[in-house]
Amino acid sequence: MNILVTNDDGVDNPGIWALARAVKDIGEVTVVAPADNQSGVGAGLSFRQSVTIREHESQIKGVPCFAVDGTPGDSVAFGVNHVLNNDVDAVVAGINPGHNTSRNVFISGTFGAVIIAAAIGVKACAFSIDALDDVDDQLVGGIITATTRELVGSDTPRDGLYNVNFPPLRYSEILGAEGCAPAPSELRMKLEANNIGGFELFSGLRLRIDRLKLMPGTDVEVLSRNRVALSAFDGNTLVHDQDDPGLQRMIAAANRVIG
Repeated sequence: MNILVTNDDGVDNPGIWALARAVKDIGEVTVVAPADNQSGVGAGLSFRQSVTIREHESQIKGVPCFAVDGTPGDSVAFGVNHVLNNDVDAVVAGINPGHNTSRNVFISGTFGAVIIAAAIGVKACAFSIDALDDVDDQLVGGIITATTRELVGSDTPRDGLYNVNFPPLRYSEILGAEGCAPAPSELRMKLEANNIGGFELFSGLRLRIDRLKLMPGTDVEVLSRNRVALSAFDGNTLVHDQDDPGLQRMIAAANRVIG
């Protein structure tokens, strides 16, 4: 069982090593990730560009690590096709410091990595946590382990695509896990001039909130009730699939850990 671990924050980010520790007993784990921060690049690939890959110091004994001078999508492509010679059972991405919910999933490099994995026929899941929480939380690690065991199972579609967000732990304990849909939102772009004569692009989400009442069953609403939010997408069309059988097993596994 070969599991490829990646992220968008760079190979030295604590989140990727927390993720690798959570899944290392499920199979043979290999870390292949961007050499530096690639947040917000979505599922971008470095077509017709020279991309280098090199061995990188691992933080876990027995877990090989490679740094890619490119995007999270490049890391998946290189990891699957070059490092592991197309012998990959699943790809997991994260743990991202910051939620990947709503329309964010389509600009997130973390989720972009799993989009590329599913596109080449490898089941995949992205994991994200509130930016101010500890990625090494024991319960979070246990939930990741349990859901990844279901991900790699033979009943999960080969191109299954999943997204898991953990509620803010600093406010309350995790109360359960639920399936959900991406919350409706508007993506706002802002350009700001910098001091070297160019511009910087910033983005933000404006949720469609009516009198502060979140739409029931959406990822943001589920997180607001201190529950883990799990979503499934069709790996071919990227359409949300609430009836995905793999999703139901992952939800059940998470709830068994939470108790």
